[in-house]
Amino acid sequence: MPPPDDPTVLAAAARYLFKNLLLVRERDLAAPTPCPEWDLRHLLWHTRASLADAADVLTAGKLPAPPDADAAAGRDPVGALRLGIVDFLLTSASMPTAGRPCEVQGRNLPARVVVYLGAIEMALHAWDVAQACRADRPIPSELAFSLLWVSPPLAEAGLRGNVFAEPLTPPATATPSDQLLALFGRQPERRRGSLGRRVGGDQSASREPGPRSSEP
Repeated sequence: MPPPDDPTVLAAAARYLFKNLLLVRERDLAAPTPCPEWDLRHLLWHTRASLADAADVLTAGKLPAPPDADAAAGRDPVGALRLGIVDFLLTSASMPTAGRPCEVQGRNLPARVVVYLGAIEMALHAWDVAQACRADRPIPSELAFSLLWVSPPLAEAGLRGNVFAEPLTPPATATPSDQLLALFGRQPERRRGSLGRRVGGDQSASREPGPRSSEP
């Protein structure tokens, strides 16, 4: 398999997240997610903050000072996240990544790895959103393959088990989606009913990249 094309990977991750956000209804915002301490509202704000952090790192080379806590309280988390996705994509497209160092949690990483962090945040949390809305929507196989390909630099940088949860061992028959979920500490079997399931999944109704931890 050839190395993935960065814009294609980002577009696929964003498309998957946008699609799953269509599932969210007001009543879903208090629903549990695969991240035990977060309801869906909290997870959406976390994802928005993580993408904002990634964009800030790409722009400035490091994280700025954190904003006032609870500054986003009371606003629409779905709408804010949609805007955050667009901002991150625009920043990623406009900033050269080749050879640029960025600082994430005291580690110097290539800017391209920060872009991958954003893509993985979008894919993992898109899956979390679907779970909270009781829809069975695995990460698309081509996207999962691409993110599995680019994941080793994250492990080498010490981000797995720190920014992301400790990896789990997937079953021998795991799909690409299940392999990626297990690699970042998620239990793929959750999608088979532990959070409930919505019939007909297509029915619509914080800060530091990956940093605030995508730990489930």
